[in-house]
Amino acid sequence: MFNLEDWLEEIVGKIRGHFCKRVVFLGLQGSYKRGEATAASDVDVVVILDELRIEDLKAYREIVRSMPDYEKACGFISGRAELQNWSKSDLFQFYFETESLYGDLTELIAPPEKDDIRRTVKLSAEALYHAACHSFVFDENPAETLSSLYKMTFFILQAEYYLKNNVYISTKKELLTSLTGADYEILQTCINMNLVENGIDEMYERLINWCSVRICT
Repeated sequence: MFNLEDWLEEIVGKIRGHFCKRVVFLGLQGSYKRGEATAASDVDVVVILDELRIEDLKAYREIVRSMPDYEKACGFISGRAELQNWSKSDLFQFYFETESLYGDLTELIAPPEKDDIRRTVKLSAEALYHAACHSFVFDENPAETLSSLYKMTFFILQAEYYLKNNVYISTKKELLTSLTGADYEILQTCINMNLVENGIDEMYERLINWCSVRICT
């Protein structure tokens, strides 16, 4: 049985043992951080070094491959300067979703401002709209893509809720209780994809129209 605490302790020890004082920050994101992980979930680890070179990526790759259940490893790695100059509109979930394993993220980046989060919503809705249309037209089996497409709605709704209420809700089930109407239906579909009885065309139509509202408003 996979033990997250032991796995994280081992990989953090290996990263700090190899890179030593060059490690600026280590963190955990994703479904394991939110307590929503399944047996198929990846472990999303954040690694920030003082700077990032190709030799560092090679070394980190070897660390990952030395881990038990290494195929579960995923995540983000960056140099400090790159993270600090990252587009602020792309850091909303990163800022709120990252649990520290080593270091303090608030010493590296500031919390996103409201204009940044509004841009997050619009850019994410545009990306999802394009992905849904592309999948519907070009995928040989678009049904297989639907789950990952609907998953993206959670992050948009998360950002919208924060804009309105100044509260970050980290889990889908908790956020669902605060939604109504089309937003509730979209997130409920995201959570219960395996139980959905609607036709594929209808699910794509609902998702594309939902994104359109955010793009055109």
